[in-house]
Amino acid sequence: MDLQLLAVITGIALLATSACGAVNVKDYGAKGNGSVDDSAAIQKALDYAGANGGGVVELGTGRFRLDKGIKIPEGVTLQGVWEAPHHAQLSNGTVFEIYAGKNDENGAPLIALEPSAAVKGITFFYPEQKLPGVIPYPWTIQGHGMHGSIMDCTFVNPYKAIDFGTYPNELHYIRNCFGCPLKVGVHIDKCTDIGRIENVHFNPHYWFRAGSANVPDSNELIKYLGENLIAFEFARSDWEYVLNTFVFGAKVGYRFYTDKDGSVNGNFLGIGADWCGRAVLVEQCQMPGLLITNGEFVGSDKTDIFMEIAPSNTGVVQLSNCSFWGPASIIAKIAGSGTTSFNQCAFLNHGKDKAAYTIDALSGDITIQACRFGIDKPDIRLGKDVKTAVISGNRFAKSKDILNESTGDVAEGLNVVSK
Repeated sequence: MDLQLLAVITGIALLATSACGAVNVKDYGAKGNGSVDDSAAIQKALDYAGANGGGVVELGTGRFRLDKGIKIPEGVTLQGVWEAPHHAQLSNGTVFEIYAGKNDENGAPLIALEPSAAVKGITFFYPEQKLPGVIPYPWTIQGHGMHGSIMDCTFVNPYKAIDFGTYPNELHYIRNCFGCPLKVGVHIDKCTDIGRIENVHFNPHYWFRAGSANVPDSNELIKYLGENLIAFEFARSDWEYVLNTFVFGAKVGYRFYTDKDGSVNGNFLGIGADWCGRAVLVEQCQMPGLLITNGEFVGSDKTDIFMEIAPSNTGVVQLSNCSFWGPASIIAKIAGSGTTSFNQCAFLNHGKDKAAYTIDALSGDITIQACRFGIDKPDIRLGKDVKTAVISGNRFAKSKDILNESTGDVAEGLNVVSK
């Protein structure tokens, strides 16, 4: 080929690369061999992209050691090679081996996301993490501002995985992420406009089947998670949209609470919490409410309550077409001055406490309609501080056992018993 023609073709290719914003970290000195610290080289590539209109910084395949945190500038995507969760072989795709932040839970995150920045297609692994003797680390990814995005990532064994809550943010987007966080999976707060979370699944097997050093015993890991992990926690968020999320074995599956910036409302569709100490814990929510639809919740043999509405709650919790089952005794313990409703839900609570009521409402406003009580045991107790209650159109197994101690307005009717 003519050398002049080759130069022209090469120039066109370089211009095209520059125009689309694609930058390869290996052109900036990253090795991806798991032994050399690549944090400075990756940051150099990110800074170049940020200073030249944004775009994609490509990692390619490899094991990238990070001894320091990195910052993704506005409008830049850090992208690895990830076609599916790396379940058994960490050697596949793009792996970050993380040494940054060891023993400093409140330190700078591994990855700081600027507004409109994204992380995509990376497996995050902490080689020195172990059990027993869990090591605290700061957040793996922390975002602030508008339109931070995290997509197609595996979080093998982080102490704390994803944070859109330490700093004000809007329209965060978390999609198709998997892993085994040890303390907190996803933390949401200070979101004043519509955060979105889709297809995020946490399960201990992402660590104990990882095929790496320091893999813990599965039973020890499940015990630790049951005593420590809060999988999804939500404080201030104005209309959080959550779809198809799941956790196995957490202390708390979904925690809703308040802090100085307020509490949460949102649409939660197809969410699941299996074998958790509290599948759902509502400490506080906003008056527009938590709209929980098609939920699947399983209590573990170490707890007595699937779902708890705390005395502090003043908001609205609405559950529709949800299913509860497992060895816990009480489906819902309800307190506070808020409103709680169950519509078209199924209750199969096989707990050992045969005297416990399936729904134990201590206070607030209660609605239970078109639900199926599948176990022959005490069904509903309305405490003296229940202000109003509507119990109608439900099916009870073998007998209907409703204890009404309320001094408020209670309506009951059109319930049936399946013999």
